[in-house]
Amino acid sequence: MATFYDLLQHLEKQPDVINCVSLTALFRFINIATSLKDDIILIQPAEAQTSSPPPVLSPAFNTFLAAACSILPAQANHAWTLLRHVIWHGAIDVDVSSIWENDARRRGFAEYLLYPPSQYCTKPHCLRRGKGMTLKKAEQRNVVLFTLAHGPCAARSVQLYCQDCNIDYRHNYTVFEGMRTYYDEQPETIQVTDHVFMEKGVVELFKTAMDVSWTSATNCARLYNMCLSQGKQTPEGYHIKFEITGDHVWDAFVITALLKDSKHRMHSLTVPQTGDQRDRFTKAMMDRNRRIRLYGYEDVRRHHCNRCTRMYANDQGVTTHKVSVVVVDGVTVGHPCCSVRNCHIPLSNNHHRFCLTHLSNDGNCSIVGCDLPVVSGRRTCLTPAHQHVEKTYQLRGQSRFQLQERLARSRVAHPNDAVGQDVEILTLHPPEAEEEYELNETGTLALPVVDSSGDPTPEQPTRRRLKAMFGRRRTHNEQLMVAPCGMIIARQTFFGAEGVASVKDFIKNVYAGADAIKPNHIFFDNNCTLSKMVKDDPFFEDIGLSVDVFHFNCKHSQSDTYCQQNCNPADYPELLGDNGKGWRFNSSIAEQTNVWFGGYHSICREMLAHKFNFFCDELILRRNQRTVDRLRQGGHNPRTWPRRRS
Repeated sequence: MATFYDLLQHLEKQPDVINCVSLTALFRFINIATSLKDDIILIQPAEAQTSSPPPVLSPAFNTFLAAACSILPAQANHAWTLLRHVIWHGAIDVDVSSIWENDARRRGFAEYLLYPPSQYCTKPHCLRRGKGMTLKKAEQRNVVLFTLAHGPCAARSVQLYCQDCNIDYRHNYTVFEGMRTYYDEQPETIQVTDHVFMEKGVVELFKTAMDVSWTSATNCARLYNMCLSQGKQTPEGYHIKFEITGDHVWDAFVITALLKDSKHRMHSLTVPQTGDQRDRFTKAMMDRNRRIRLYGYEDVRRHHCNRCTRMYANDQGVTTHKVSVVVVDGVTVGHPCCSVRNCHIPLSNNHHRFCLTHLSNDGNCSIVGCDLPVVSGRRTCLTPAHQHVEKTYQLRGQSRFQLQERLARSRVAHPNDAVGQDVEILTLHPPEAEEEYELNETGTLALPVVDSSGDPTPEQPTRRRLKAMFGRRRTHNEQLMVAPCGMIIARQTFFGAEGVASVKDFIKNVYAGADAIKPNHIFFDNNCTLSKMVKDDPFFEDIGLSVDVFHFNCKHSQSDTYCQQNCNPADYPELLGDNGKGWRFNSSIAEQTNVWFGGYHSICREMLAHKFNFFCDELILRRNQRTVDRLRQGGHNPRTWPRRRS
C-alpha cells in the first residue's frame, strides 16, 4: 500500500497529474473507483489475486471514470496508476472522530464550527465594510449540534461583532438594539436555543412524523434519543446534554415554520432577543394566525382541479360554466378556553378557568347558575346541596373507574408521551365540560347522572338535578371545509356548539373576498336546517345545499318532506357520475379528513390558543402541499382561479 511519502514522490515525478486534474476530480475518482472494486475484480482472470489491484483498468471502467470525473481517458489511466493501491485498500477512508472528540476539544478546536454566513458587516454604509475589513471581534461558545447521520455532536458557535455598527452577527440571525432579525437565506443548521442547534433534516423528520403519524414533540424527542443518537453520551466536562427535549422539538417546529412563512411573504423574521425563550416567538405566531384568519390558506380558496371541479364547454369547445363542491364538517379537537360560554378571549395560562376579562368569576360557586362566593379551600358555596355535589366529584376523581372513563373521553389513541408518567388522576384529564348530578330526596347525597358506561341514568321526578363546571371549558369543535380532492379550504374554531348559524357565517366568511370563487354545492350534514335558514339570503341563491349520500340515506328521516325535496343529492344531475351511475364527487372526504385531524386530539389538548392555532394551521398547510403534489402526480391538474380585478 502506498505511503504518504510514496504518493508525494509519485506526484513530484508526474506533476502533470496535479496540473491537469483538480484535486476535486482526484477525490471523486477515488470515491467512485472504490465503489467499483467488486466489479473490477469480477472481470479479472480467475487466477488473479484479489489482494492486489490490476495494473491497468479495462476500457469500459476507464471510459466511465473519465466521464464521471470530467477528465481525459489518458488522465484516468494516470490517476489509476497513482492511486490504485489507495483505492484497493480503502486507505482514503480514515475515521477521525476520536481526534475531534478528544485531542481537538482539549486544544480548543471543534469539528463543527457554526459561523455567521459572512465575515463582513452587511450594513450598506458600514465603515469597516467600506475599507474591506473583516469582523474580528468574536465570541465562541460550546453547543451541541443534532444531526441525522452522526447523532449529537459537540460543536462551537461563533458570533462576530461589528464595533462600528453595534450589530452582533450569529449563525442564523443578527442582533441589533434588542431585536433578533433572521437572515433571508438560512444555512442548513438552525439554532433552536442558545446552546442547541439542529440540522434542517432533523427538524423535517420531526415535522413529518407529526404530520403523517400523529407523533407529539415529546415522542419525537424520544425517537431521536433512542434511535438516532447512536448511543453517544455527553462528554465529561461538557455542560450541554446530548439529549433532545420536547421543548427543543417544538421550538424547531415554530422557528422553521415562521422562517418559511416569512420567506413566502418576502419579509425578514424579527423577534425579541431578550425575554424567555417560550415567549420569544409568541407575537410572530399570533401575527401569522391573524393573517390566516383574515386571508385564509394562501390561494386555497381559489383552488380547483379535476377531482373537485368539473368544467363544461359548448360545441365550440369554449368553457361555459363549472360545477364545484366543498364539504363542511366538524371534528372534536380543541383547547382550553374561558369557562364563560362562547367567550373567545384566550386564556393567559392553560391552567386557568377564566380569561383575564372574566377572572373575577373564579371566586364564584362551580354550580351552574350559582353566583355565590366559594368557601375557602373549596369550589362551591355554603349551600349544602352544592357541597354534596363537590364531595361526589372529588370521590369520583379518586376512583379507578373514573380514570378509565376519562381515558376513554380523551381518546388517547396517539398519546402525547409514549412513556407513562406518575401523575395525579385529576391532572391526567380533569373534567372539562358541564357535568350533571342528581340529588336524592333529602338533598344529602349527589350522584352523577352518567353511569360508568357513559349512559345517562333515567330521570326521576322527585329528584333535583344540578349542573357543575369544576374544570375548564374546552372549545367545542374545529369546523373544516374540505374539497372532494382532499384540499382543506378553511378551518374555524367553534366555541359553544356546532350551531347552524355559526356554519352559515363560516361559509360566508370563507368566500367573502372579491376574488373568491364560490362553490356550486356545499355538503353539510345539517343542510336541512341551513337551507331553511338561508333561503332568503342572496349569498346562497346559486349554491346547492344537499346532504352527503351517507347522511341522507342513514340519518335523515324520509318523513322530512323539506329535506327530501330540497336536500337530496340525487336531484342534482351534475353531481351524478357518467351515465347517471355513482357520484362524481367524493362527498365523504370531510369524514376522512376528520379521522386524520382527530388524531391530534391528545397532542394539542393542553395548548394555549395561539399555539393550538399555529400548530393546526401548519399541519394543514403541509397536508395541502402534499395533496397538491399527489394531484399533480395523478394528472388531475391542480391550479387556481385567476384573481379578479377590482
